[in-house]
Amino acid sequence: MTSALAGPQGSRNTIGLKNIQIEGDLQKRILRNFDRLETKRYQPIENVGCLREAKYDWPGDMEGRTILSLAMLQQAVDRDAVHLQKTIDMLPGRMNNKGYFGKNYFPQCDEQQLSGHGWYLRGLCELYEDRKDPKVKKMIEDVVNNLVLPTAGKHKSYPIDPAKREKEKGGYSGEVLNSEGTWRLSTDIGCDFIFMDGVIQAAKVLDRKDLYPIIDEMIARFLKVDLVAIKAQTHATLTGLRGLTRYAAMTGDASLIAEAEERFNLYVRQGATENHMNYNWFGRPTHTEPCAIIDAFMVATQLWQATGKTAYLEESHKIYFNGMAHAQRKNGGFGLENCSGHEHAFLKIKNLEAWWCCTMRGSEGLMKAVEYSFVQSENTLMLPFFNDAKISFNGGKLAVSTDYPYNGVVTVTVEKAPQAGTALAFFKPSWAGKIAMTLNGKEQATTEKDNFISVSKALKAGDTLVYTFKQEPYLVATHNIHTIKGYQKVYQGPLLLGTMSKKELALPNEIKLTWNSESKTAAVESSDVTLAPINDVIDHHYDPKTYSRQILWKKR
Repeated sequence: MTSALAGPQGSRNTIGLKNIQIEGDLQKRILRNFDRLETKRYQPIENVGCLREAKYDWPGDMEGRTILSLAMLQQAVDRDAVHLQKTIDMLPGRMNNKGYFGKNYFPQCDEQQLSGHGWYLRGLCELYEDRKDPKVKKMIEDVVNNLVLPTAGKHKSYPIDPAKREKEKGGYSGEVLNSEGTWRLSTDIGCDFIFMDGVIQAAKVLDRKDLYPIIDEMIARFLKVDLVAIKAQTHATLTGLRGLTRYAAMTGDASLIAEAEERFNLYVRQGATENHMNYNWFGRPTHTEPCAIIDAFMVATQLWQATGKTAYLEESHKIYFNGMAHAQRKNGGFGLENCSGHEHAFLKIKNLEAWWCCTMRGSEGLMKAVEYSFVQSENTLMLPFFNDAKISFNGGKLAVSTDYPYNGVVTVTVEKAPQAGTALAFFKPSWAGKIAMTLNGKEQATTEKDNFISVSKALKAGDTLVYTFKQEPYLVATHNIHTIKGYQKVYQGPLLLGTMSKKELALPNEIKLTWNSESKTAAVESSDVTLAPINDVIDHHYDPKTYSRQILWKKR
């Protein structure tokens, strides 16, 4: 699989998972998540595992997310999902006679049913693109013909008037509370646009241009939504943005990228927490949701692919290391936090694991972190992220190892030389200090363009290329307009730093920080405070009742 978006600076295509053997911390996270997704809760067991009871208010949702998760995990690492085929085999017996889950509500539309089938379509599409099973293709076609096509003309009346939506209700999982016109509406405001992304991918996989008018109708409605006034769910919003970038790549409509940029920037200003997670709804900082964090990571990276604006790539790094990494638990699942910065200076765990949705979406985020790590632009291999891996590119084989994000060191060892004319380009983030490039210990001339450092020296088997950049701790202002005023943050590279504390601590007026590479901590001069990255949750059994980490510091 590859993902591709072209912008004014040329095409930036991922090289495909088949060419990447991931290693290191990211591999650990994937395997831990894979193990979790093969426990009893996600096995095809009636009313116990991923096959939910008939009264489930999100028909197709858990089934779809589980299929999507497993279909992606088995692409990211060399391992088949043990229970996936049995799950697929059991699904027809659990659906109605039209080939989808739940009741036939027509002429009404139940947006939670549509949203659930957005995930079901995406899961089936990913599985079909990987394995080409004609039975899976037929399952996609059944949903398209019997659930998607009948919604034609209905999305233009999807209720977006803030006065007609239940904007202050809903918990960790949404519920249908009221109807408006032909729509049964969810407290997860905007989840019809989760359906939109599934329909767009199905249109691509099936080459069904007859779906374009319905997609155009959904996009037109989405672009009319006042996301803040309606208090839209950020997960639904960001999934909608992924739909825009996907459709832009399919149709070449660059205006959709500009629309996605506008709304993503709004999200960062008003819907993203100070540790790069999310408010579950705009204007309602009740809790975070890793589903939205994964969406944000993907949207930010795709916007960089489409525009070449490295501010989006830097945001992707920060979302991954401080949002996704903090949300992943020791069992491989993903859980919920408080909306850091809204009421106080602390980051807290609110829910140990959102097993019903976020653990599965975490799989997609981790798989995309693998895929996004290596990008081809013409004859250049770009490294927008730095992860340990072995890759194949232009006939060559390369081994990549790194001390990033803690330190700016990336080593590429040539196991087999790539074809002549191959160049390598390494991301230079704004926090990078002095840079250097050596080949077999000798400093090399480089060029810089669009925040990438390139070396075009011909490589041969046995060569070792080392890219280094200095990283020092630095201070940053808060970014969300709703964050408590008068505070700032400390980073080392992309890593947000904090300290375990239940009471608010203060830093000196003149803050001087020293990074210790061995302990991976930052000492604060003239203070007893030691700061450390927050991406370590996967390696600890933190108690949600007592976990308290200060991440904001009062300006003095």
